[in-house]
Amino acid sequence: MPVVNYTNNHNTALIEFVASQYNPNSELHELCAGTFQSLLGQPGLAPEQNCLLLEIDGRIKGLALVFREFPISRSVIEVMAAPELSGGPEELELLQKTAAIAEAEHLKVIHVCVMPDSRRIKLLEKLGFTRVRTYLDMLWDQDTLPEMDILESYSLRSFKAGDTALLTKLQNDSFTGSWGFCPNTEDQIEYRTHMPNTSRAGIVFLFEGERPAGYCWTVLVPTDNGIRGIIGMIGVVPDFQGKGVSRHILHAGMRHLHSIGIKEVGLEVDGNNDPAIRLYTSTGFKKIGERHWFERDLPGI
Repeated sequence: MPVVNYTNNHNTALIEFVASQYNPNSELHELCAGTFQSLLGQPGLAPEQNCLLLEIDGRIKGLALVFREFPISRSVIEVMAAPELSGGPEELELLQKTAAIAEAEHLKVIHVCVMPDSRRIKLLEKLGFTRVRTYLDMLWDQDTLPEMDILESYSLRSFKAGDTALLTKLQNDSFTGSWGFCPNTEDQIEYRTHMPNTSRAGIVFLFEGERPAGYCWTVLVPTDNGIRGIIGMIGVVPDFQGKGVSRHILHAGMRHLHSIGIKEVGLEVDGNNDPAIRLYTSTGFKKIGERHWFERDLPGI
């Protein structure tokens, strides 16, 4: 059978497969390879148990990862397959076996995110998944940055050593209860701040006096046009929500990306989050695509 468990012996070939799916450009290849290598090592993943490979004639042609989120009782599956196998029986087998790993954890739900034109959708529907959420891909690529409002009594600064507990609390306070968000531990946050696609300068905090109001966490990703900056997270703690600080935080993240030579800024936003969509649209972001989340409940667990 072509689906096998990941072992350390697969590491080099797997990273090369993942990097090859994006762009052969050496700079982009290095970013993609380094980021995926870090992804495999993140706390709690255990790739030997939660990573399956699609191996044909001794070559890796696909992979699937199971991310277990025990606090909210769900597993998230991420899948990648060579284009010639998309929607085929080999990919179906990969999905079936990955879903079985997720089911074995006795959590309540499995989620998978796919592009709207993906052949994978029919496979997911065959396995009992249904579409439950749409996220919008948005892009800003203008020549001039938006003017950043000066908020009286507020200040900005980047992440520094010792800020892990602060960032963890801000992220959990801002997003707990939001669809699909699993509260993070300090170990998880600390690890992610050291991944190759992020930098401490790219994590910006907003304070009112000494009180933390929110943050913007930017990352870098490879695209066909080169390296793109991504607004990964914009969090505003409950006491400051509805006060207009999100725009200030967004602009701060964009200015950091611009300062390191990034011309394109992307983000994803929940299609149900009208206030966020209005903020991004008014800043100059335009919708360039969608991502669909599919769900399978695990009844009786």
